[in-house]
Amino acid sequence: MNTNEGKITYFVYARKSQENEERQVQSIQDQLADLKKVAIKLNLEIKKVFTEAKSAKAPFMRPVFDEMVKRIQKGEANGILVWHTNRLFRNPVDLGTIQWMLQQGVIQRIQTLDRQFNPTDSVILLSIEGSMANQYIIDLRNACTRGMASKASKGWLPSLPPAGYITDRNTKTIVIDTKRFHLIRKMWGLLLTGAYSPSQICTIANKEWGYRTRRTNRQGGNELSVSMLYHIFHNIFYTGMFEWAGKRY
Repeated sequence: MNTNEGKITYFVYARKSQENEERQVQSIQDQLADLKKVAIKLNLEIKKVFTEAKSAKAPFMRPVFDEMVKRIQKGEANGILVWHTNRLFRNPVDLGTIQWMLQQGVIQRIQTLDRQFNPTDSVILLSIEGSMANQYIIDLRNACTRGMASKASKGWLPSLPPAGYITDRNTKTIVIDTKRFHLIRKMWGLLLTGAYSPSQICTIANKEWGYRTRRTNRQGGNELSVSMLYHIFHNIFYTGMFEWAGKRY
């Protein structure tokens, strides 16, 4: 138990998942701006600011959060200033960790924008908020699964399309990638002649046709690899079918 109970010092924790379920949550910078106002208003002593862009729907997936917890256990701080408790946890394991540390007095206070959680009077409320955050993830997952199954039943692949196709952001349907579709079709044409190996086709596509993979925010713009070409030639999507959740559509 932290022996410095008379004085509360805080770690600030701000988190923003890059996944769909948290698109509406304020950005990390917006969270920090709000928390700075709270710290000034309440005259809180801030030891360190922790930020990360990771989902909290599963435990042990947030290295920054885990580091903060370990440093609190070492007594470097005994309070957490956070935008909302669902920034700390969205799964029962992390909820249990924070709740136990609060009950034991290792954490003396969790301060959000509009509420305080203390060792003696807020355990039930913290459990309720934690359960709501976890239930949100469960409901979202179930709704997403149902939505993808419905899309598949209508003949649409409910995931990213293979090379030669893209997802139309407006209609959420799969359409032809006008820059690469004709090249993919020519690769199939060469394969079906029986005169070219996949390795030869790959060389022709890259060196003679100038094929480059579709560029995204993080990757792309590279030559086609032989392994990727094998994947294309084994993908039944190009026959007008696809497999989803163990079923062929």
